[in-house]
Amino acid sequence: MPTNIESFVKTLESEGVDAGKKAARKIEAEAKEQAERIVSQAKETANQIIAEAQAEAEKVKARMNSSLELATRDAILLLREKLGRQLEIILKLNVEQALRNEQTLVNVLREVIPAYAKADAGRELKTQINVSHDLKSQLLETALGELAQSLRNQNVQMDVGYNLEKSGFEYKIEGSTVEVSTDSVTSLLAEMIDPELQQFLAKAADSNG
Repeated sequence: MPTNIESFVKTLESEGVDAGKKAARKIEAEAKEQAERIVSQAKETANQIIAEAQAEAEKVKARMNSSLELATRDAILLLREKLGRQLEIILKLNVEQALRNEQTLVNVLREVIPAYAKADAGRELKTQINVSHDLKSQLLETALGELAQSLRNQNVQMDVGYNLEKSGFEYKIEGSTVEVSTDSVTSLLAEMIDPELQQFLAKAADSNG
């Protein structure tokens, strides 16, 4: 059907506008699709980064916990060594002081020697008591004289010497020697106290674990 020029021009303009709108809508749709893909990829990448960061954080935490446990254990071991040394020093000072006290030494002699002699009673025996040369005194000589008389009643002959080079005394009978000195008493007391010290430190370690 014949068409005039004005109508033809309007048709071209209309079709051109429609084509432009279609093109615009197509571009917009493609842009949205592309944006959604980008957002989706970004979320996936972000989730992966977060997961890796969390995993690394757990590893770091585990290493820190392990290091903390080792540090705590090392600190407690070091503390035990230091406490042990301090305990030994304190015990040694107190034992040394006690064994240098004449009255204390006399009391120990009166309790320890008859007990050992009684254990070996039943036959005539000879015993020797060696006391620190720094402790020779009237009080000690009197006490040893009384002790010698008591032992004679148990068929035990006692000789006394004052040539021990350390505080305390040494008691010999039938080839056996009993030493009551600073070192021996300190060692005995430390062995008695050490289990309690270890138990205390074990509780401290558990409370920090």
